[in-house]
Amino acid sequence: WRFVLIPSEVPNGFVSEILPHRIFITTSLFDKFVSSQDELALVLGHEISHLILGHSSDRNALEAAIRTIEILLLSLDPTEGLLSLAFMSTLSSVRNVVGAIYSRENERSADELGIKLCAMACYNTQKASKVFYKMHMHNVESGKESSSNKVGWGGLLSFFDSHPPSEERYRDLLRESDIENKGKYEDTSCASLKNVFFDAIKPVEEGGI
Repeated sequence: WRFVLIPSEVPNGFVSEILPHRIFITTSLFDKFVSSQDELALVLGHEISHLILGHSSDRNALEAAIRTIEILLLSLDPTEGLLSLAFMSTLSSVRNVVGAIYSRENERSADELGIKLCAMACYNTQKASKVFYKMHMHNVESGKESSSNKVGWGGLLSFFDSHPPSEERYRDLLRESDIENKGKYEDTSCASLKNVFFDAIKPVEEGGI
């Protein structure tokens, strides 16, 4: 695995099957949300989980299936494209809604596996979960989430939101930390794994490999 730090004012972390075994993290994610090794371990565990669970492949397959339907409609339309345009407009909206719902479920499953990986590497999952509380408070300040609800803009979760509300994710992870924590794995090699993990992501010295 390689961990790539990207100078950017947009806080984000992501993985790509095009560049496997690489996790991309922006500098702004550290500036705004990540302030401890525990929080970083959860963020990286979450991103690794997307690749382990094959989310990129699944999403690509879903989009390919919907686009195949669009092409078939174009080829079978007896109205020389008029009917297809109407169908494609509808399918485009459906694709966005289904894609967003699918993405939210992927985020939840990546959170679930990510916190397990975090615990297996001997990190404090309760403290790690606070990174999502920080995201929630940031979203409250920017108007993307309500301060008292687990939902998005103006208290309503949009069908087009690709991520679950940060407060919901924080509370789910906090509950999960009662089960998945370093105490569960203290009799394993998690302590040594923790050291290996952070040795692996130390910046490469100039002239090094």
